[in-house]
Amino acid sequence: MKIAIAMLICLIVPGVSSAVDIHELLDAAARQPGYEISTLSVQESGLQQERATAALFPKIGLFGRAEIYNSPTNLRPVTPTEASMAAFGESVPFSEEILRYGLSFDAPVYVHELYVLRRKADLLRQKSETDRQLDLLGRQAAVVSLNSALTYLQGLGKAIEARHASLNKTLEDMALKVKTGRSPESELVKIQKTLNDLDQQANDLAAKRLDTLREIKALTGMEMTEPVAMTLLEKPEGTSYLSVDAAQYNADAAQKEVERRRAARYPTLAVTGFLSGNDGEAYNTGSHIYRSYNEAALVVKIPLFDRSLSTDEAIARVQAEKAQKQLAQTRIDVAALADALDRKIPILEKSIDLAQKSIADSETLLSVATVAVRSGRMTLEDYLRYESDVLSAQAALYQARQQRWQVLSQQAALYGTDLKGVVK
Repeated sequence: MKIAIAMLICLIVPGVSSAVDIHELLDAAARQPGYEISTLSVQESGLQQERATAALFPKIGLFGRAEIYNSPTNLRPVTPTEASMAAFGESVPFSEEILRYGLSFDAPVYVHELYVLRRKADLLRQKSETDRQLDLLGRQAAVVSLNSALTYLQGLGKAIEARHASLNKTLEDMALKVKTGRSPESELVKIQKTLNDLDQQANDLAAKRLDTLREIKALTGMEMTEPVAMTLLEKPEGTSYLSVDAAQYNADAAQKEVERRRAARYPTLAVTGFLSGNDGEAYNTGSHIYRSYNEAALVVKIPLFDRSLSTDEAIARVQAEKAQKQLAQTRIDVAALADALDRKIPILEKSIDLAQKSIADSETLLSVATVAVRSGRMTLEDYLRYESDVLSAQAALYQARQQRWQVLSQQAALYGTDLKGVVK
């Protein structure tokens, strides 16, 4: 039994941690592939904004066409003087095979939809950056919370070990009493049952500890064997909330999409044109001919009827309304959470104080009970209750401390506070 207990204690009692301090863990969380996805999303949204801006620039390109016709075709619209050239036996610009090549260009002068799209892209970029911050703070909060859970398991494991040692000493004393006939053998069974219950608790803690270590490794990529120390530097505070900011950017972007769909109905103004060289073989003389043909045009387009535009705008309006409702709900949820966390901190601090006093009182009473049970002035059942009271008081203290760290990390994520400034 002692060997089994030792194995359980090895799983619960800490070894050497690979992390130097909590800041190293927080930095490690920001280097994981999961967080890098958020960083890449920010880069992608920035490129989306650049693409929206790029749509306002001219488009210039080269072209080439090899054309074959079943009858002579003009290389370009001919003037009256060129049309009369055939009467004098000269080459006319008509050919059955024509090679066209040159430069084309197209530039928007004013397209309102593109300007709205650029503003929407900027809002989405800001939302992506806010989402990245939320992701990082959420990972930091999880690291602090898991480290506090590991601290809780470690403390409770040591408390169970201490109670185990105390009960083993009582078991030895009671075994002498049973051997000399001063106590019934059933007393040994009662102590052994309590020891078995402690072994079960230790086994449960070992399983929870493995789960916690697995989650820490998934978040940080680091192998942990013990929790790192944490000291509160400053309580996180704030008046704005990152999740509300993200929802606001999303609602604003949805409203810009409504404007963009509406702007699709506006007239557009653009410059278009080309510089073209045209080569062929004159059908009447068989000689090579070349004509240049250039164009520049200012184009106005006015949509008159396109029913899909109305449908697209209606869809955008519904999406914008959904985004506004989501923003309103986020504000309600976040305000309720912030208020609850603010109210919970004093309660947990009081719980910590009460638990510390309870531990001191329970240990004092246990000392008295230990002497009393060994002298026969107290029943074994009463003594075991005092042992249980000490363990319960210690568990309450470790749990209250863990919950306090959880609340503080939640507040930091809520207010957008870097946990490096909250804990060391």
